[in-house]
Amino acid sequence: MDLRVGTINIGGGEKSFEEFPQATQKTRQEALAMLVNRIDATLLCLQEVSKYIDSDGLTHNLMDGITQGGKYNYSFYGKTVSMETHMQVKKDVMVKGVFNDWWDWSKGNAIHAKIPFSRLSDPSQPGTPRNIPIYQPPVYEGTRNTEPRYVLLSRLKQAPYPFIATLHLTTLVDERHPQAQPDQVEKARDLRRQQLEKFINLVKVNILDKGLPLILTGDFNASSDEACIKEMLVSKNGFKRLVPEEDGPSHAESKNPIDHILFFPEKRLLQYHCWIETNGLSRKASDHLPVVADLTIE
Repeated sequence: MDLRVGTINIGGGEKSFEEFPQATQKTRQEALAMLVNRIDATLLCLQEVSKYIDSDGLTHNLMDGITQGGKYNYSFYGKTVSMETHMQVKKDVMVKGVFNDWWDWSKGNAIHAKIPFSRLSDPSQPGTPRNIPIYQPPVYEGTRNTEPRYVLLSRLKQAPYPFIATLHLTTLVDERHPQAQPDQVEKARDLRRQQLEKFINLVKVNILDKGLPLILTGDFNASSDEACIKEMLVSKNGFKRLVPEEDGPSHAESKNPIDHILFFPEKRLLQYHCWIETNGLSRKASDHLPVVADLTIE
């Protein structure tokens, strides 16, 4: 099976890249649609997808533009935080929503595919991805420190019926600041380790122990040498990180890639070519750069 897989965190934009100081939300959405068309991935995994339902009950989101731009027939959105469940007056967009009479605002992860989704238990039957929590703080306080984290898990209805998972792991406020406190950095790394441990617990018996193919993508907020990836995923559980040909930063504030594509088990990965899209269009669409890979699996 030949696949092109892409992963992008689309939550940011021109705010972090000075090349486009006059960019607007509309031009960013247009750039994203053009970028998606250019990447032409069979499977596109997104993080920080936002949408809202206005006072007339109409839904506004980036999903439609991405679906049309990439010519995707199958897509699924899984919310992680919303006004309906997590209303917090410290969150500016939620306050904006209240005074604009929005019925709801949410953000989460999404998967777009050109191959149908199947049931997780039976790949011969059509199915729907599942949105599964891997971190649920007791109280949401309007900051990234207390955002719930989910993994979106699906399976493709084409042999060898690979499972697909996309996630967005925790990062803490000021974690990447030059003067970040060591205990803050360590706390963030421990949270990411815990979240990936829950993911492994989720897939171990029904996927890993059976040697079934699994593509794991997302914004890990972790470099490849962080223990949650290097030790837990790669060394301990046999995942193969697809290394980009130029393994540089994938985010404006990071020195190393924090967005990754991994595959399990390595023996079923026949070949791959991975790269980071660094063109101006990518920088206009988001403050994260897309990571893309062509892979052949069995």
